[in-house]
Amino acid sequence: MKNITKYISLALLFISVSACNTEYLDPNSTLEPDVVNSTDNLIELINGVQKRWSSDRSGAVYTYASISGLNAGELRLLNPGNLGEAEIDLGGNNVNGSNELLINIWTNIMLCRKEATTVIDAANLATDDAQLANSLKAYGLFYRALSHGTLIQYFEQLPLEIVENGTFSNRTLVLESAIADLTEAKGYIASGLATSVTSSVFDSVDLENSVNALLARFNLMNGSYLAAIDAANDVDLTVQSTWEFDASVPNPLAFWFGSQNVTQAKDLSFGLPSSLLPDSNDERIPFYVTAEDLSIANPDYQVVGFFLDNLDEIPVYLPGEMLLIKAEAYAREDDLTNAVIELNKVLTKTSTSDAFGLAANLPAYAGNLTKEAILEEIYKNRRVELYLTGLSLEDSRRFNRPGATSADAERNRDYYPYPNTERDNNTNTPDNPTS
Repeated sequence: MKNITKYISLALLFISVSACNTEYLDPNSTLEPDVVNSTDNLIELINGVQKRWSSDRSGAVYTYASISGLNAGELRLLNPGNLGEAEIDLGGNNVNGSNELLINIWTNIMLCRKEATTVIDAANLATDDAQLANSLKAYGLFYRALSHGTLIQYFEQLPLEIVENGTFSNRTLVLESAIADLTEAKGYIASGLATSVTSSVFDSVDLENSVNALLARFNLMNGSYLAAIDAANDVDLTVQSTWEFDASVPNPLAFWFGSQNVTQAKDLSFGLPSSLLPDSNDERIPFYVTAEDLSIANPDYQVVGFFLDNLDEIPVYLPGEMLLIKAEAYAREDDLTNAVIELNKVLTKTSTSDAFGLAANLPAYAGNLTKEAILEEIYKNRRVELYLTGLSLEDSRRFNRPGATSADAERNRDYYPYPNTERDNNTNTPDNPTS
Protein backbone atom coordinates (compact mmCIF):
# COMPACT_ATOMS: atom_id res chain seq x y z
CA MET A 1 0.00 0.00 0.00
CA LYS A 2 1.31 3.44 -0.87
CA ASN A 3 1.95 5.76 2.05
CA ILE A 4 -1.08 8.03 2.13
CA THR A 5 0.53 10.61 4.39
CA LYS A 6 3.23 11.64 1.89
CA TYR A 7 0.54 13.13 -0.35
CA ILE A 8 -1.08 15.22 2.36
CA SER A 9 1.34 18.16 2.20
CA LEU A 10 0.42 19.08 -1.37
CA ALA A 11 -3.26 18.59 -0.63
CA LEU A 12 -2.90 20.95 2.32
CA LEU A 13 -1.36 23.54 0.00
CA PHE A 14 -4.48 23.37 -2.12
CA ILE A 15 -6.65 23.55 0.98
CA SER A 16 -4.92 26.72 2.14
CA VAL A 17 -5.25 28.32 -1.28
CA SER A 18 -8.77 27.12 -1.96
CA ALA A 19 -10.48 27.34 1.41
CA CYS A 20 -10.15 31.10 1.55
CA ASN A 21 -12.28 31.29 -1.60
CA THR A 22 -15.73 29.95 -0.84
CA GLU A 23 -16.80 30.28 -4.47
CA TYR A 24 -14.16 27.75 -5.59
CA LEU A 25 -13.05 30.04 -8.41
CA ASP A 26 -11.07 29.14 -11.53
CA PRO A 27 -8.18 27.12 -10.06
CA ASN A 28 -5.69 28.33 -12.66
CA SER A 29 -6.18 31.88 -11.39
CA THR A 30 -5.19 31.04 -7.83
CA LEU A 31 -2.78 28.10 -7.85
CA GLU A 32 0.99 28.27 -8.05
CA PRO A 33 2.41 27.69 -11.57
CA ASP A 34 4.81 25.01 -10.33
CA VAL A 35 1.78 22.97 -9.25
CA VAL A 36 -0.23 23.10 -12.46
CA ASN A 37 2.82 22.89 -14.75
CA SER A 38 4.19 19.70 -13.17
CA THR A 39 2.82 16.26 -14.04
CA ASP A 40 4.28 14.90 -10.81
CA ASN A 41 2.40 17.50 -8.79
CA LEU A 42 -0.81 16.83 -10.72
CA ILE A 43 -0.45 13.15 -9.88
CA GLU A 44 0.04 14.05 -6.23
CA LEU A 45 -3.01 16.28 -6.46
CA ILE A 46 -5.06 13.31 -7.68
CA ASN A 47 -3.90 11.41 -4.62
CA GLY A 48 -4.76 14.43 -2.47
CA VAL A 49 -8.29 14.43 -3.88
CA GLN A 50 -8.67 10.76 -2.97
CA LYS A 51 -7.41 11.46 0.53
CA ARG A 52 -9.76 14.39 0.97
CA TRP A 53 -12.70 12.35 -0.34
CA SER A 54 -12.26 9.26 1.76
CA SER A 55 -10.69 10.30 5.06
CA ASP A 56 -11.51 12.38 8.12
CA ARG A 57 -14.84 13.25 9.69
CA SER A 58 -15.23 16.17 7.28
CA GLY A 59 -14.66 14.02 4.18
CA ALA A 60 -17.27 12.75 1.76
CA VAL A 61 -17.29 9.11 2.90
CA TYR A 62 -18.06 9.98 6.53
CA THR A 63 -20.55 12.74 5.76
CA TYR A 64 -22.64 10.97 3.13
CA ALA A 65 -22.82 7.75 5.15
CA SER A 66 -23.80 9.70 8.26
CA ILE A 67 -26.33 12.04 6.63
CA SER A 68 -28.15 9.32 4.69
CA GLY A 69 -27.76 6.82 7.53
CA LEU A 70 -29.40 9.11 10.09
CA ASN A 71 -32.01 10.36 7.63
CA ALA A 72 -33.18 6.95 6.47
CA GLY A 73 -32.95 5.02 9.74
CA GLU A 74 -29.74 3.06 9.24
CA LEU A 75 -28.02 4.70 12.22
CA ARG A 76 -28.92 5.87 15.73
CA LEU A 77 -27.42 8.86 17.50
CA LEU A 78 -25.40 8.06 20.61
CA ASN A 79 -24.56 11.54 21.81
CA PRO A 80 -26.83 14.53 21.07
CA GLY A 81 -23.88 16.74 21.96
CA ASN A 82 -22.68 16.09 18.41
CA LEU A 83 -24.93 18.87 17.18
CA GLY A 84 -24.43 18.34 13.43
CA GLU A 85 -25.43 14.69 13.61
CA ALA A 86 -28.19 15.45 16.13
CA GLU A 87 -29.87 17.92 13.76
CA ILE A 88 -29.63 15.47 10.84
CA ASP A 89 -31.14 12.77 13.07
CA LEU A 90 -34.09 15.00 13.98
CA GLY A 91 -34.57 16.09 10.37
CA GLY A 92 -37.24 18.47 9.16
CA ASN A 93 -36.85 22.12 10.18
CA ASN A 94 -34.18 21.18 12.71
CA VAL A 95 -31.71 21.20 9.82
CA ASN A 96 -30.61 24.54 8.37
CA GLY A 97 -27.72 26.00 6.43
CA SER A 98 -25.48 26.21 9.48
CA ASN A 99 -25.41 22.43 9.95
CA GLU A 100 -21.85 21.17 10.27
CA LEU A 101 -22.32 18.01 8.21
CA LEU A 102 -23.96 19.91 5.35
CA ILE A 103 -21.14 22.48 5.34
CA ASN A 104 -18.57 19.68 5.37
CA ILE A 105 -20.11 17.61 2.58
CA TRP A 106 -20.63 20.68 0.37
CA THR A 107 -17.27 22.32 1.01
CA ASN A 108 -15.07 19.25 0.77
CA ILE A 109 -16.79 17.79 -2.28
CA MET A 110 -16.68 21.18 -4.00
CA LEU A 111 -12.95 21.35 -3.22
CA CYS A 112 -12.53 17.83 -4.66
CA ARG A 113 -14.38 19.06 -7.75
CA LYS A 114 -12.14 22.11 -7.98
CA GLU A 115 -8.93 20.12 -7.66
CA ALA A 116 -10.16 17.53 -10.17
CA THR A 117 -10.91 20.37 -12.59
CA THR A 118 -7.39 21.72 -12.02
CA VAL A 119 -6.00 18.36 -13.14
CA ILE A 120 -8.25 18.31 -16.22
CA ASP A 121 -7.46 21.87 -17.27
CA ALA A 122 -3.73 21.72 -16.54
CA ALA A 123 -2.97 18.31 -18.07
CA ASN A 124 -2.16 19.62 -21.54
CA LEU A 125 -0.18 22.51 -20.07
CA ALA A 126 1.98 20.21 -17.99
CA THR A 127 3.01 17.82 -20.78
CA ASP A 128 3.16 17.48 -24.57
CA ASP A 129 2.66 13.72 -24.25
CA ALA A 130 -0.98 13.12 -25.24
CA GLN A 131 -1.22 9.75 -23.48
CA LEU A 132 0.15 11.21 -20.26
CA ALA A 133 -2.18 14.21 -20.44
CA ASN A 134 -5.20 12.06 -21.20
CA SER A 135 -4.34 9.73 -18.33
CA LEU A 136 -4.28 12.65 -15.92
CA LYS A 137 -7.58 13.89 -17.33
CA ALA A 138 -9.19 10.46 -16.92
CA TYR A 139 -8.61 10.58 -13.17
CA GLY A 140 -9.71 14.20 -12.93
CA LEU A 141 -12.91 13.47 -14.87
CA PHE A 142 -13.68 10.51 -12.62
CA TYR A 143 -13.41 12.59 -9.46
CA ARG A 144 -15.34 15.54 -10.90
CA ALA A 145 -18.18 13.23 -11.96
CA LEU A 146 -18.12 11.52 -8.56
CA SER A 147 -18.37 14.94 -6.90
CA HIS A 148 -21.32 16.15 -8.95
CA GLY A 149 -23.18 12.82 -8.87
CA THR A 150 -22.80 12.53 -5.11
CA LEU A 151 -23.82 16.08 -4.13
CA ILE A 152 -26.94 16.00 -6.31
CA GLN A 153 -28.25 13.18 -4.13
CA TYR A 154 -28.51 15.59 -1.20
CA PHE A 155 -29.21 18.97 -2.80
CA GLU A 156 -31.79 19.84 -5.45
CA GLN A 157 -29.39 21.90 -7.60
CA LEU A 158 -25.66 22.56 -7.97
CA PRO A 159 -23.44 25.16 -9.66
CA LEU A 160 -21.53 23.33 -12.40
CA GLU A 161 -19.13 26.13 -13.28
CA ILE A 162 -16.27 27.32 -11.09
CA VAL A 163 -17.04 31.03 -11.40
CA GLU A 164 -18.06 33.79 -9.04
CA ASN A 165 -21.79 33.70 -8.32
CA GLY A 166 -22.15 30.56 -10.39
CA THR A 167 -25.65 29.74 -11.55
CA PHE A 168 -27.22 26.54 -10.27
CA SER A 169 -28.19 23.65 -12.55
CA ASN A 170 -31.01 21.20 -11.98
CA ARG A 171 -30.65 17.51 -11.24
CA THR A 172 -30.91 16.38 -14.87
CA LEU A 173 -28.18 18.76 -16.06
CA VAL A 174 -25.89 17.79 -13.18
CA LEU A 175 -26.28 14.07 -13.91
CA GLU A 176 -25.79 14.66 -17.63
CA SER A 177 -22.58 16.53 -16.85
CA ALA A 178 -21.33 13.68 -14.65
CA ILE A 179 -22.20 11.10 -17.31
CA ALA A 180 -20.41 13.17 -19.99
CA ASP A 181 -17.27 13.37 -17.82
CA LEU A 182 -17.31 9.62 -17.20
CA THR A 183 -17.87 8.89 -20.91
CA GLU A 184 -14.87 11.06 -21.80
CA ALA A 185 -12.77 9.33 -19.13
CA LYS A 186 -13.83 5.94 -20.47
CA GLY A 187 -12.53 6.92 -23.91
CA TYR A 188 -9.13 7.85 -22.48
CA ILE A 189 -8.98 4.58 -20.55
CA ALA A 190 -9.81 2.58 -23.68
CA SER A 191 -6.90 4.27 -25.47
CA GLY A 192 -4.51 3.11 -22.76
CA LEU A 193 -3.31 4.91 -19.65
CA ALA A 194 0.31 5.94 -19.10
CA THR A 195 2.08 3.68 -16.61
CA SER A 196 3.84 6.73 -15.17
CA VAL A 197 0.42 7.84 -13.94
CA THR A 198 -1.16 4.51 -12.99
CA SER A 199 1.94 3.43 -11.06
CA SER A 200 1.95 6.65 -9.02
CA VAL A 201 -1.69 7.11 -8.02
CA PHE A 202 -3.29 5.16 -5.20
CA ASP A 203 -3.94 1.80 -6.80
CA SER A 204 -6.77 0.70 -4.50
CA VAL A 205 -9.23 2.54 -6.78
CA ASP A 206 -9.63 0.55 -9.99
CA LEU A 207 -10.29 3.41 -12.39
CA GLU A 208 -11.78 1.52 -15.34
CA ASN A 209 -14.27 -0.47 -13.30
CA SER A 210 -15.11 2.51 -11.10
CA VAL A 211 -15.85 4.69 -14.14
CA ASN A 212 -18.21 2.02 -15.49
CA ALA A 213 -19.82 1.58 -12.06
CA LEU A 214 -20.53 5.30 -11.78
CA LEU A 215 -21.87 5.36 -15.32
CA ALA A 216 -24.29 2.62 -14.29
CA ARG A 217 -25.25 4.43 -11.06
CA PHE A 218 -25.77 7.88 -12.54
CA ASN A 219 -27.56 6.65 -15.66
CA LEU A 220 -29.98 4.77 -13.41
CA MET A 221 -30.51 7.90 -11.31
CA ASN A 222 -31.14 9.85 -14.51
CA GLY A 223 -33.68 7.36 -15.87
CA SER A 224 -31.43 6.13 -18.71
CA TYR A 225 -32.07 2.48 -18.01
CA LEU A 226 -30.57 0.81 -21.06
CA ALA A 227 -27.38 2.85 -20.68
CA ALA A 228 -27.26 1.83 -17.02
CA ILE A 229 -27.49 -1.85 -17.98
CA ASP A 230 -24.74 -1.49 -20.58
CA ALA A 231 -22.41 0.23 -18.12
CA ALA A 232 -23.09 -2.31 -15.37
CA ASN A 233 -22.30 -5.10 -17.81
CA ASP A 234 -18.87 -3.52 -18.37
CA VAL A 235 -17.94 -3.80 -14.68
CA ASP A 236 -15.76 -6.78 -13.76
CA LEU A 237 -17.52 -8.03 -10.62
CA THR A 238 -14.44 -9.98 -9.49
CA VAL A 239 -12.38 -6.79 -9.05
CA GLN A 240 -12.24 -4.82 -5.81
CA SER A 241 -12.12 -1.02 -6.01
CA THR A 242 -11.72 0.58 -2.60
CA TRP A 243 -10.82 3.59 -0.51
CA GLU A 244 -7.64 2.57 1.29
CA PHE A 245 -6.39 3.66 4.72
CA ASP A 246 -3.36 3.37 6.98
CA ALA A 247 -2.48 3.95 10.63
CA SER A 248 -2.12 7.71 10.22
CA VAL A 249 -5.17 8.10 7.94
CA PRO A 250 -7.72 5.63 9.38
CA ASN A 251 -11.07 4.50 8.06
CA PRO A 252 -13.18 7.46 9.29
CA LEU A 253 -16.35 5.47 9.91
CA ALA A 254 -14.54 2.70 11.75
CA PHE A 255 -12.72 5.29 13.84
CA TRP A 256 -15.88 7.11 14.92
CA PHE A 257 -17.99 3.97 15.34
CA GLY A 258 -15.20 2.70 17.55
CA SER A 259 -15.32 5.84 19.67
CA GLN A 260 -18.90 4.97 20.75
CA ASN A 261 -19.56 8.70 20.92
CA VAL A 262 -21.37 9.67 17.72
CA THR A 263 -23.50 7.06 15.93
CA GLN A 264 -23.99 3.31 15.72
CA ALA A 265 -26.21 0.78 13.97
CA LYS A 266 -29.85 1.44 14.81
CA ASP A 267 -31.15 -2.13 14.63
CA LEU A 268 -31.45 -5.03 12.20
CA SER A 269 -34.05 -3.38 9.99
CA PHE A 270 -31.61 -1.39 7.80
CA GLY A 271 -34.10 1.45 7.94
CA LEU A 272 -36.83 -0.62 6.26
CA PRO A 273 -40.49 -0.56 7.37
CA SER A 274 -42.03 -3.61 9.05
CA SER A 275 -43.58 -4.74 5.76
CA LEU A 276 -40.16 -4.99 4.10
CA LEU A 277 -37.91 -6.36 6.83
CA PRO A 278 -35.04 -8.55 5.59
CA ASP A 279 -35.30 -12.31 5.89
CA SER A 280 -33.94 -13.41 9.28
CA ASN A 281 -31.67 -15.89 7.44
CA ASP A 282 -30.14 -13.17 5.29
CA GLU A 283 -26.38 -13.50 5.81
CA ARG A 284 -25.86 -9.82 5.01
CA ILE A 285 -27.39 -8.94 8.39
CA PRO A 286 -24.51 -10.34 10.52
CA PHE A 287 -22.03 -9.13 7.88
CA TYR A 288 -23.03 -5.53 8.64
CA VAL A 289 -24.57 -5.46 12.13
CA THR A 290 -23.94 -7.38 15.34
CA ALA A 291 -24.60 -7.26 19.08
CA GLU A 292 -23.19 -9.15 22.05
CA ASP A 293 -26.58 -10.71 22.81
CA LEU A 294 -29.21 -10.55 20.08
CA SER A 295 -31.65 -12.54 22.25
CA ILE A 296 -32.37 -9.66 24.61
CA ALA A 297 -34.70 -6.75 23.95
CA ASN A 298 -33.01 -3.67 22.48
CA PRO A 299 -29.46 -4.99 22.35
CA ASP A 300 -26.53 -2.67 21.76
CA TYR A 301 -26.27 -2.97 17.98
CA GLN A 302 -22.86 -2.33 16.46
CA VAL A 303 -21.72 -1.71 12.88
CA VAL A 304 -19.19 -4.22 11.51
CA GLY A 305 -18.67 -5.08 7.82
CA PHE A 306 -16.33 -2.57 6.19
CA PHE A 307 -16.30 -0.35 9.27
CA LEU A 308 -14.89 -2.45 12.10
CA ASP A 309 -11.15 -1.78 11.95
CA ASN A 310 -9.29 1.47 11.21
CA LEU A 311 -7.50 -0.26 8.33
CA ASP A 312 -10.64 -1.72 6.72
CA GLU A 313 -10.99 -0.67 3.08
CA ILE A 314 -14.33 0.80 2.02
CA PRO A 315 -15.64 -0.19 -1.43
CA VAL A 316 -16.00 2.54 -4.05
CA TYR A 317 -18.95 0.47 -5.28
CA LEU A 318 -20.18 -3.03 -4.55
CA PRO A 319 -20.61 -5.84 -7.10
CA GLY A 320 -24.14 -6.33 -5.79
CA GLU A 321 -24.99 -2.75 -6.68
CA MET A 322 -24.29 -3.49 -10.34
CA LEU A 323 -26.59 -6.53 -10.26
CA LEU A 324 -29.33 -4.53 -8.56
CA ILE A 325 -28.91 -1.67 -11.03
CA LYS A 326 -29.56 -4.12 -13.85
CA ALA A 327 -32.49 -5.67 -12.01
CA GLU A 328 -34.09 -2.27 -11.42
CA ALA A 329 -33.39 -1.00 -14.93
CA TYR A 330 -34.90 -4.11 -16.50
CA ALA A 331 -37.95 -3.84 -14.23
CA ARG A 332 -38.49 -0.18 -15.11
CA GLU A 333 -38.24 -1.15 -18.78
CA ASP A 334 -40.94 -3.79 -18.13
CA ASP A 335 -38.54 -6.68 -18.80
CA LEU A 336 -39.56 -8.56 -15.68
CA THR A 337 -37.92 -11.85 -16.70
CA ASN A 338 -34.44 -10.33 -16.82
CA ALA A 339 -35.18 -8.23 -13.73
CA VAL A 340 -35.80 -11.40 -11.71
CA ILE A 341 -32.71 -13.08 -13.19
CA GLU A 342 -30.50 -10.22 -11.95
CA LEU A 343 -32.32 -10.01 -8.61
CA ASN A 344 -31.76 -13.73 -8.04
CA LYS A 345 -28.03 -13.27 -8.59
CA VAL A 346 -28.07 -11.09 -5.48
CA LEU A 347 -30.44 -13.22 -3.42
CA THR A 348 -28.59 -16.49 -4.06
CA LYS A 349 -25.06 -15.07 -4.01
CA THR A 350 -22.69 -16.85 -1.61
CA SER A 351 -19.75 -15.34 0.23
CA THR A 352 -17.30 -17.21 -1.99
CA SER A 353 -18.84 -15.81 -5.16
CA ASP A 354 -18.70 -12.15 -4.09
CA ALA A 355 -15.51 -10.11 -4.34
CA PHE A 356 -16.04 -8.80 -0.79
CA GLY A 357 -17.64 -11.90 0.73
CA LEU A 358 -20.99 -10.07 0.99
CA ALA A 359 -23.87 -12.46 0.33
CA ALA A 360 -27.51 -13.01 1.24
CA ASN A 361 -27.35 -16.76 0.51
CA LEU A 362 -31.15 -16.92 0.25
CA PRO A 363 -33.56 -18.82 -2.01
CA ALA A 364 -34.49 -17.31 -5.37
CA TYR A 365 -37.34 -14.81 -5.59
CA ALA A 366 -40.73 -16.44 -5.22
CA GLY A 367 -42.97 -13.38 -4.94
CA ASN A 368 -45.51 -11.95 -7.32
CA LEU A 369 -44.29 -11.47 -10.88
CA THR A 370 -45.59 -7.93 -11.11
CA LYS A 371 -43.54 -4.82 -11.73
CA GLU A 372 -44.57 -3.31 -8.40
CA ALA A 373 -43.69 -6.41 -6.37
CA ILE A 374 -40.35 -6.95 -8.11
CA LEU A 375 -39.32 -3.31 -7.68
CA GLU A 376 -40.25 -3.50 -4.00
CA GLU A 377 -38.01 -6.55 -3.58
CA ILE A 378 -35.19 -4.78 -5.43
CA TYR A 379 -35.56 -1.78 -3.12
CA LYS A 380 -35.42 -3.99 -0.04
CA ASN A 381 -32.27 -5.66 -1.27
CA ARG A 382 -30.62 -2.36 -2.15
CA ARG A 383 -31.17 -1.14 1.40
CA VAL A 384 -29.55 -4.27 2.85
CA GLU A 385 -26.80 -4.86 0.27
CA LEU A 386 -25.75 -1.20 0.11
CA TYR A 387 -25.83 -0.40 3.83
CA LEU A 388 -24.01 2.85 4.70
CA THR A 389 -22.96 3.51 1.11
CA GLY A 390 -24.77 6.86 1.19
CA LEU A 391 -27.34 5.72 -1.38
CA SER A 392 -30.31 5.18 0.96
CA LEU A 393 -31.77 8.68 0.66
CA GLU A 394 -31.51 8.61 -3.14
CA ASP A 395 -33.08 5.15 -3.22
CA SER A 396 -35.92 6.14 -0.91
CA ARG A 397 -36.89 9.03 -3.21
CA ARG A 398 -36.44 7.11 -6.46
CA PHE A 399 -38.66 4.25 -5.31
CA ASN A 400 -41.32 6.74 -4.15
CA ARG A 401 -41.21 5.60 -0.55
CA PRO A 402 -43.18 7.79 1.91
CA GLY A 403 -41.45 11.16 2.07
CA ALA A 404 -40.54 13.44 4.91
CA THR A 405 -43.98 15.04 5.20
CA SER A 406 -45.92 11.74 5.07
CA ALA A 407 -47.60 10.32 8.15
CA ASP A 408 -45.67 7.08 7.65
CA ALA A 409 -42.43 8.79 6.58
CA GLU A 410 -39.43 6.58 5.83
CA ARG A 411 -37.00 9.51 5.63
CA ASN A 412 -36.86 12.70 7.69
CA ARG A 413 -35.93 15.05 4.82
CA ASP A 414 -36.24 14.79 1.05
CA TYR A 415 -33.43 17.26 0.22
CA TYR A 416 -31.22 19.52 2.32
CA PRO A 417 -30.84 23.28 2.74
CA TYR A 418 -27.88 24.89 1.00
CA PRO A 419 -25.02 25.62 3.41
CA ASN A 420 -24.71 29.18 4.62
CA THR A 421 -21.11 29.17 3.41
CA GLU A 422 -22.49 29.00 -0.14
CA ARG A 423 -25.48 31.28 0.35
CA ASP A 424 -23.35 34.01 1.96
CA ASN A 425 -20.99 34.05 -1.03
CA ASN A 426 -23.22 33.25 -3.99
CA THR A 427 -26.23 35.46 -4.71
CA ASN A 428 -27.58 32.82 -7.10
CA THR A 429 -28.11 30.25 -4.35
CA PRO A 430 -31.72 28.97 -4.71
CA ASP A 431 -34.34 28.95 -2.00
CA ASN A 432 -34.03 26.04 0.39
CA PRO A 433 -36.35 23.06 -0.10
CA THR A 434 -39.29 22.94 2.27
CA SER A 435 -38.71 19.30 3.23
